[in-house]
Amino acid sequence: MNCRICNSSRIYRYTIIDNYILFKCKECKVIFLENFDKILSSQNLYDENYFENYLYENEVDYDSIKSTAQYYLNYIQKNFGQVNSVLDVGAGFGLFVKAFRELGCNADGVEISSYSVKIAKEKFNIYLFNGNLINFQTDKKYDLVCFYHSFEHLPNPVETIQKVKTLLNVNGILWLSLPNVMSLDRFIQKEKWNGWSLPYHFFHYSPVSIKNLLKKEDFRKIKIQKAFLNPIRLIKKNSISEKISYQKVEYSRLKELIRKPTTLIFSGQNMNVFAKK
Repeated sequence: MNCRICNSSRIYRYTIIDNYILFKCKECKVIFLENFDKILSSQNLYDENYFENYLYENEVDYDSIKSTAQYYLNYIQKNFGQVNSVLDVGAGFGLFVKAFRELGCNADGVEISSYSVKIAKEKFNIYLFNGNLINFQTDKKYDLVCFYHSFEHLPNPVETIQKVKTLLNVNGILWLSLPNVMSLDRFIQKEKWNGWSLPYHFFHYSPVSIKNLLKKEDFRKIKIQKAFLNPIRLIKKNSISEKISYQKVEYSRLKELIRKPTTLIFSGQNMNVFAKK
Protein backbone atom coordinates (compact mmCIF):
# COMPACT_ATOMS: atom_id res chain seq x y z
CA MET A 1 0.00 0.00 0.00
CA ASN A 2 1.25 3.46 -0.93
CA CYS A 3 0.36 6.93 0.28
CA ARG A 4 -2.91 8.15 -1.22
CA ILE A 5 -1.51 11.66 -1.61
CA CYS A 6 2.08 11.37 -2.87
CA ASN A 7 2.22 7.64 -3.74
CA SER A 8 5.24 7.08 -1.49
CA SER A 9 5.80 3.58 -0.12
CA ARG A 10 7.28 5.09 3.06
CA ILE A 11 4.18 4.73 5.20
CA TYR A 12 3.70 3.18 8.62
CA ARG A 13 0.90 2.24 10.97
CA TYR A 14 0.31 5.36 13.03
CA THR A 15 -2.45 4.39 15.46
CA ILE A 16 -5.68 2.42 15.91
CA ILE A 17 -8.85 4.21 17.03
CA ASP A 18 -12.15 2.38 17.54
CA ASN A 19 -10.79 -0.53 15.47
CA TYR A 20 -9.95 1.77 12.56
CA ILE A 21 -6.31 1.65 11.44
CA LEU A 22 -4.61 4.92 10.51
CA PHE A 23 -1.37 5.19 8.53
CA LYS A 24 1.05 8.09 8.22
CA CYS A 25 3.25 8.96 5.27
CA LYS A 26 6.87 9.81 6.08
CA GLU A 27 7.15 11.86 2.89
CA CYS A 28 4.14 14.20 2.77
CA LYS A 29 3.17 13.74 6.48
CA VAL A 30 -0.52 13.06 5.85
CA ILE A 31 -2.44 10.59 8.04
CA PHE A 32 -5.08 8.46 6.32
CA LEU A 33 -7.60 5.74 7.08
CA GLU A 34 -6.85 2.21 5.89
CA ASN A 35 -9.22 0.66 3.32
CA PHE A 36 -11.61 3.59 3.13
CA ASP A 37 -12.54 2.48 -0.40
CA LYS A 38 -14.21 -0.58 1.13
CA ILE A 39 -16.06 1.64 3.60
CA LEU A 40 -17.32 3.82 0.75
CA SER A 41 -18.56 0.85 -1.27
CA SER A 42 -20.21 -0.93 1.66
CA GLN A 43 -21.96 1.97 3.44
CA ASN A 44 -24.14 4.94 2.59
CA LEU A 45 -22.17 7.26 4.85
CA TYR A 46 -24.18 10.41 4.27
CA ASP A 47 -27.76 9.29 4.69
CA GLU A 48 -30.40 10.78 6.99
CA ASN A 49 -28.72 9.32 10.09
CA TYR A 50 -25.51 11.26 9.45
CA PHE A 51 -27.37 14.57 9.54
CA GLU A 52 -29.49 13.68 12.57
CA ASN A 53 -27.57 16.02 14.90
CA TYR A 54 -26.67 18.60 12.28
CA LEU A 55 -27.79 22.23 12.44
CA TYR A 56 -31.33 21.70 11.22
CA GLU A 57 -34.86 23.08 11.72
CA ASN A 58 -35.04 24.61 15.21
CA GLU A 59 -31.31 24.09 15.76
CA VAL A 60 -30.26 26.15 12.76
CA ASP A 61 -28.57 29.36 13.83
CA TYR A 62 -28.45 30.96 10.43
CA ASP A 63 -27.20 34.27 11.83
CA SER A 64 -24.08 32.48 13.08
CA ILE A 65 -23.57 30.77 9.73
CA LYS A 66 -23.92 34.07 7.90
CA SER A 67 -21.55 35.84 10.30
CA THR A 68 -18.98 33.08 9.67
CA ALA A 69 -19.34 33.56 5.91
CA GLN A 70 -19.07 37.34 6.34
CA TYR A 71 -15.92 37.08 8.48
CA TYR A 72 -14.08 34.83 6.03
CA LEU A 73 -15.28 36.73 2.98
CA ASN A 74 -13.87 39.92 4.51
CA TYR A 75 -10.62 38.13 5.41
CA ILE A 76 -10.20 36.68 1.93
CA GLN A 77 -10.96 39.96 0.16
CA LYS A 78 -8.54 41.83 2.41
CA ASN A 79 -5.70 39.36 1.84
CA PHE A 80 -6.31 37.93 -1.64
CA GLY A 81 -8.64 40.10 -3.72
CA GLN A 82 -12.25 40.70 -4.70
CA VAL A 83 -14.72 37.79 -4.55
CA ASN A 84 -17.83 37.95 -6.73
CA SER A 85 -18.51 34.24 -7.28
CA VAL A 86 -18.30 31.29 -4.89
CA LEU A 87 -18.57 27.51 -5.19
CA ASP A 88 -19.23 25.70 -1.90
CA VAL A 89 -18.18 22.03 -2.02
CA GLY A 90 -19.82 19.78 0.55
CA ALA A 91 -22.58 22.33 0.87
CA GLY A 92 -24.76 20.35 3.29
CA PHE A 93 -28.16 22.03 3.43
CA GLY A 94 -26.90 24.96 1.37
CA LEU A 95 -26.81 27.54 4.14
CA PHE A 96 -23.37 28.86 3.21
CA VAL A 97 -24.61 29.20 -0.38
CA LYS A 98 -27.58 31.18 0.94
CA ALA A 99 -25.29 33.34 3.09
CA PHE A 100 -22.86 34.13 0.28
CA ARG A 101 -25.75 35.10 -1.99
CA GLU A 102 -27.12 37.46 0.64
CA LEU A 103 -23.63 38.94 0.96
CA GLY A 104 -23.68 39.87 -2.71
CA CYS A 105 -21.91 36.91 -4.33
CA ASN A 106 -23.08 34.60 -7.08
CA ALA A 107 -22.91 31.27 -5.26
CA ASP A 108 -23.42 27.62 -6.20
CA GLY A 109 -23.10 24.44 -4.16
CA VAL A 110 -22.06 20.81 -4.64
CA GLU A 111 -23.27 18.14 -2.22
CA ILE A 112 -22.88 14.36 -2.44
CA SER A 113 -25.76 13.47 -0.09
CA SER A 114 -29.10 13.18 -1.90
CA TYR A 115 -30.85 13.52 1.46
CA SER A 116 -29.10 16.81 2.18
CA VAL A 117 -29.82 18.14 -1.33
CA LYS A 118 -33.50 17.29 -0.81
CA ILE A 119 -33.63 19.19 2.50
CA ALA A 120 -31.81 22.17 0.97
CA LYS A 121 -34.49 22.41 -1.71
CA GLU A 122 -37.54 21.70 0.45
CA LYS A 123 -36.65 23.61 3.61
CA PHE A 124 -34.38 26.40 2.41
CA ASN A 125 -35.21 26.75 -1.31
CA ILE A 126 -31.55 26.21 -2.22
CA TYR A 127 -30.76 24.14 -5.32
CA LEU A 128 -27.50 22.19 -5.14
CA PHE A 129 -25.69 19.91 -7.58
CA ASN A 130 -26.08 16.35 -6.24
CA GLY A 131 -22.80 14.50 -6.74
CA ASN A 132 -19.07 14.84 -6.18
CA LEU A 133 -16.92 17.68 -7.47
CA ILE A 134 -15.17 15.51 -10.05
CA ASN A 135 -18.51 14.97 -11.82
CA PHE A 136 -19.60 18.62 -11.55
CA GLN A 137 -19.72 20.20 -15.01
CA THR A 138 -20.15 23.92 -15.64
CA ASP A 139 -18.94 26.66 -17.95
CA LYS A 140 -18.63 29.01 -14.96
CA LYS A 141 -15.39 30.08 -13.32
CA TYR A 142 -15.30 31.07 -9.65
CA ASP A 143 -13.32 33.59 -7.64
CA LEU A 144 -13.53 31.35 -4.57
CA VAL A 145 -13.96 27.60 -4.10
CA CYS A 146 -14.51 26.63 -0.47
CA PHE A 147 -14.60 23.38 1.48
CA TYR A 148 -16.04 24.12 4.92
CA HIS A 149 -15.29 20.92 6.86
CA SER A 150 -15.76 18.71 3.82
CA PHE A 151 -12.27 18.24 2.34
CA GLU A 152 -11.23 15.70 5.00
CA HIS A 153 -14.21 13.54 3.93
CA LEU A 154 -12.99 13.17 0.35
CA PRO A 155 -11.38 9.92 -0.87
CA ASN A 156 -9.58 11.65 -3.76
CA PRO A 157 -7.96 14.88 -2.51
CA VAL A 158 -5.35 15.16 -5.28
CA GLU A 159 -7.90 14.79 -8.09
CA THR A 160 -10.21 17.19 -6.25
CA ILE A 161 -7.55 19.90 -5.99
CA GLN A 162 -6.76 19.44 -9.68
CA LYS A 163 -10.46 19.85 -10.49
CA VAL A 164 -10.61 23.00 -8.34
CA LYS A 165 -7.88 24.57 -10.46
CA THR A 166 -10.04 24.15 -13.58
CA LEU A 167 -12.96 25.88 -11.84
CA LEU A 168 -11.08 28.89 -10.50
CA ASN A 169 -10.61 32.18 -12.28
CA VAL A 170 -7.09 33.49 -12.81
CA ASN A 171 -5.87 34.40 -9.30
CA GLY A 172 -8.86 32.54 -7.85
CA ILE A 173 -8.77 31.47 -4.20
CA LEU A 174 -9.14 28.09 -2.52
CA TRP A 175 -10.39 28.04 1.09
CA LEU A 176 -10.26 24.88 3.20
CA SER A 177 -11.62 24.72 6.74
CA LEU A 178 -10.65 21.42 8.36
CA PRO A 179 -9.36 19.74 11.53
CA ASN A 180 -5.70 20.24 12.44
CA VAL A 181 -4.32 16.85 13.45
CA MET A 182 -1.32 18.56 15.07
CA SER A 183 -3.43 20.77 17.34
CA LEU A 184 -2.85 20.84 21.08
CA ASP A 185 -6.31 19.53 21.89
CA ARG A 186 -5.69 16.44 19.74
CA PHE A 187 -2.66 15.54 21.87
CA ILE A 188 -4.61 16.20 25.06
CA GLN A 189 -7.72 14.25 24.05
CA LYS A 190 -5.84 11.53 22.15
CA GLU A 191 -8.22 8.92 20.72
CA LYS A 192 -11.25 10.87 22.00
CA TRP A 193 -10.40 13.88 19.84
CA ASN A 194 -13.49 15.04 17.98
CA GLY A 195 -11.50 15.70 14.80
CA TRP A 196 -10.91 12.00 14.14
CA SER A 197 -14.61 11.46 13.32
CA LEU A 198 -14.04 7.95 11.98
CA PRO A 199 -14.92 6.53 9.52
CA TYR A 200 -16.15 9.80 7.97
CA HIS A 201 -12.77 11.57 7.88
CA PHE A 202 -10.55 9.67 5.44
CA PHE A 203 -7.58 12.03 5.68
CA HIS A 204 -6.16 13.94 8.64
CA TYR A 205 -4.11 17.00 7.76
CA SER A 206 -1.61 19.14 9.60
CA PRO A 207 -0.40 22.58 8.46
CA VAL A 208 2.66 20.83 6.98
CA SER A 209 0.81 18.09 5.09
CA ILE A 210 -1.88 20.35 3.61
CA LYS A 211 0.77 22.86 2.52
CA ASN A 212 2.74 20.03 0.88
CA LEU A 213 -0.35 19.01 -1.10
CA LEU A 214 -1.14 22.54 -2.28
CA LYS A 215 2.46 23.30 -3.23
CA LYS A 216 2.62 20.05 -5.21
CA GLU A 217 -0.39 21.27 -7.20
CA ASP A 218 1.23 24.69 -7.79
CA PHE A 219 -0.94 26.81 -5.52
CA ARG A 220 0.77 29.92 -4.17
CA LYS A 221 0.45 32.50 -1.41
CA ILE A 222 -0.64 29.79 1.02
CA LYS A 223 -1.85 31.14 4.36
CA ILE A 224 -2.85 28.99 7.33
CA GLN A 225 -4.97 30.42 10.13
CA LYS A 226 -5.07 28.12 13.17
CA ALA A 227 -7.98 28.26 15.59
CA PHE A 228 -7.52 29.05 19.26
CA LEU A 229 -7.68 26.23 21.77
CA ASN A 230 -11.29 25.88 22.92
CA PRO A 231 -11.21 24.89 26.63
CA ILE A 232 -14.81 23.66 26.53
CA ARG A 233 -13.84 20.97 24.02
CA LEU A 234 -11.29 19.60 26.47
CA ILE A 235 -13.92 18.74 29.07
CA LYS A 236 -16.88 17.69 26.94
CA LYS A 237 -17.72 16.74 23.39
CA ASN A 238 -18.63 19.93 21.61
CA SER A 239 -22.33 20.58 21.17
CA ILE A 240 -24.10 22.74 18.62
CA SER A 241 -24.78 25.49 21.14
CA GLU A 242 -21.18 25.44 22.38
CA LYS A 243 -19.83 25.61 18.83
CA ILE A 244 -21.98 28.61 17.96
CA SER A 245 -21.20 30.55 21.12
CA TYR A 246 -17.47 29.91 20.71
CA GLN A 247 -17.56 30.99 17.06
CA LYS A 248 -18.68 34.46 18.12
CA VAL A 249 -15.54 34.82 20.24
CA GLU A 250 -13.29 33.16 17.65
CA TYR A 251 -13.95 35.89 15.12
CA SER A 252 -13.19 38.91 17.33
CA ARG A 253 -10.68 41.55 16.20
CA LEU A 254 -8.65 41.20 19.38
CA LYS A 255 -8.08 37.54 18.66
CA GLU A 256 -6.76 38.34 15.21
CA LEU A 257 -3.99 40.44 16.78
CA ILE A 258 -2.80 37.64 19.04
CA ARG A 259 -3.70 34.63 16.87
CA LYS A 260 -0.33 33.83 15.31
CA PRO A 261 1.89 33.90 18.42
CA THR A 262 -0.73 32.24 20.61
CA THR A 263 -1.63 29.38 18.27
CA LEU A 264 2.00 28.35 17.82
CA ILE A 265 1.41 26.34 20.99
CA PHE A 266 -2.22 26.72 22.04
CA SER A 267 -3.86 25.66 18.79
CA GLY A 268 -7.41 24.37 18.75
CA GLN A 269 -9.07 21.67 16.73
CA ASN A 270 -9.46 23.45 13.40
CA MET A 271 -7.47 25.42 10.86
CA ASN A 272 -8.36 27.49 7.82
CA VAL A 273 -6.15 27.25 4.76
CA PHE A 274 -6.16 29.81 1.95
CA ALA A 275 -4.27 29.57 -1.33
CA LYS A 276 -4.21 31.39 -4.65
CA LYS A 277 -4.25 29.64 -8.01
